[in-house]
Amino acid sequence: MGFLGRINDMFKDSDGGYVDEEEENFSPAEEKPAEEFEQKPLAPTPKTTGVGSPAALEMKVVKPEKIESAFSISDHLLAKRTVVLNFEDTNKETVRRILDFLGGVVYAIEGNIKKVSDATYIVTPRNVDVTADSVPQPEAGKSRELF
Repeated sequence: MGFLGRINDMFKDSDGGYVDEEEENFSPAEEKPAEEFEQKPLAPTPKTTGVGSPAALEMKVVKPEKIESAFSISDHLLAKRTVVLNFEDTNKETVRRILDFLGGVVYAIEGNIKKVSDATYIVTPRNVDVTADSVPQPEAGKSRELF
């Protein structure tokens, strides 16, 4: 008989069955009737942020004027909301700093930043894709072959 056989024999009782400490100390008098058990209410199910959920479809339009706005914009992105940035009245240096900051946030959450127009950007979390239906126009002086 090997080592494992001896360990196996240590847990067997005289009848050849295994000993369970809880069964040895069990007495039917300790058993509670079913009515005495408390019924706990079920916990509410957490909100999901899948494609079909309202949280995934929420979009925020922000017109930042200060660099401090980048913090609230990043909070929206972390909550998986799409953010449209309107930089029409924002200083160019501030725009650059906000986009630099958001670039780090977008990288961390695996999202995207897309330029929509000269002063408008759309920033999306990972669960949102943005596609354009229009074909980009070639720059002046450059021809572009389609095939």
